[in-house]
Amino acid sequence: FRCGKKVLMLSATILNKKAFCDNLGITEEECAFISIPSPFPTENRPIMFFPAGKMSASHIDNTLPKLATMVTAILEEHKGQKGIIHCHSYKIAKYLKNNIRSKRILIHNSENRDQVLEKHIKSKNDTVLLSPSMSEGVDLKQDLSRFQILCKVPYPYLGDKLVRKKMNKWKWWYSLQTAKTILQAVGRSVRSKDDTAATYILDADFDRFYNSNRNLFPKTFKECLKI
Repeated sequence: FRCGKKVLMLSATILNKKAFCDNLGITEEECAFISIPSPFPTENRPIMFFPAGKMSASHIDNTLPKLATMVTAILEEHKGQKGIIHCHSYKIAKYLKNNIRSKRILIHNSENRDQVLEKHIKSKNDTVLLSPSMSEGVDLKQDLSRFQILCKVPYPYLGDKLVRKKMNKWKWWYSLQTAKTILQAVGRSVRSKDDTAATYILDADFDRFYNSNRNLFPKTFKECLKI
């Protein structure tokens, strides 16, 4: 903030004015917020909740086979179209890769993420990205992704000391970060007014999280959600 007298910040995922200010270490009186609705038509970005089962640590092993079955069905439904599967963890990504065995699926590791993304972009085939780390910073416009799957509610990793410190400082932080990641992931595939993509949420725990944190989700998300 020392680089100018006024700072303009733009984001699709501020979500909460007070939380945003607390994170930055400024008071609400020091800033003004302007919020506008999404210009993207609701019918272009349906979000469908089809629970395969709970994906929490104590249930994930029982749910993974059901998840793989549902992902397979969605891939068949979108045959001929590119897409992305948001896994949130390498455990889920590896399980799906090993049990679906589709030539369409492109999986990456921590070292070749950009190369795999580039392969997906350039491929003339109906490739599908299988990734635990493409919920933000990826532009899958138009035919690069006509569908996307969220396998798990993306809670921040509790083994991270910084995550625990922020949780202890702000009770709202953990839920806010989770909601923000969901919104970021949903935004990967619809990039303009004339772009279209369907989103599938398969983690049964989403129902509980969403109903407990409705206030964190913008109206433009709620309008698209079929739950």
